[in-house]
Amino acid sequence: MNKLQRIIDDRPDFHRNETEISRHFSPAESLLPPETAAQLASEGRTCYGIESEVLRFIADTVSQGDRTLETGAGCSTMVFAVCGATHTAVTPAQSEIDLIKQYATRHEISLQSVHFVPESSETYLPRCDKGELDLVLLDGKHAFPWPTLDWFYTADRLRRGGLMIIDDACLPSVGLLADFMKADPAWDLVRDFEGKTLAFRKTRDSVHDVAWHMQPFTVRRSGNSERQNFGRRIARRIKRALKQ
Repeated sequence: MNKLQRIIDDRPDFHRNETEISRHFSPAESLLPPETAAQLASEGRTCYGIESEVLRFIADTVSQGDRTLETGAGCSTMVFAVCGATHTAVTPAQSEIDLIKQYATRHEISLQSVHFVPESSETYLPRCDKGELDLVLLDGKHAFPWPTLDWFYTADRLRRGGLMIIDDACLPSVGLLADFMKADPAWDLVRDFEGKTLAFRKTRDSVHDVAWHMQPFTVRRSGNSERQNFGRRIARRIKRALKQ
């Protein structure tokens, strides 16, 4: 736990100012205020690690030998290592991996059980062969549709009863996924860290073995009458199609 506290206190600068693309970009490409966009476009390092309370939650949840995976890398990677998890960190930024390894060496944190994948999540996760997972942390690329893609390729690798943690749910690209999971019976929301980070427990073996009309998020409408009308319209459409 002393090592955990050190990670929380240090919050090492593992990340470039802009982590989601490797190329240099003009601040004019960003929709953020000019000053913020210029800062993101500049050279430099920072820490985009998840909040301290979430790091402690992970430390309290993960046991020695648990099989875990995250998209992104940073303080969370160090916590998984301290917990002794058999962990996979997927990040295309080799500089992040190098800095994490340097920090671990300086502070005598073993990374023996951590496997770094220096690839983008959309290329690695479809062929990931890590088997059944106990916990997945989604904190990689936040541009749409990457959070949903990362969820899709990891959800059924997560065991029933395992945890899926999604970070930055305040962003619409992640918030859309959060809204789906809150409505879906395959997931139970177990912790809400002020709306920014959400932890869900998986309640069934497969979340892919489902049709659209079994998903509350897909079928749901604002009111009962509208939902009923929607259902009738779709039922008539399906009935006509089946007669063809």
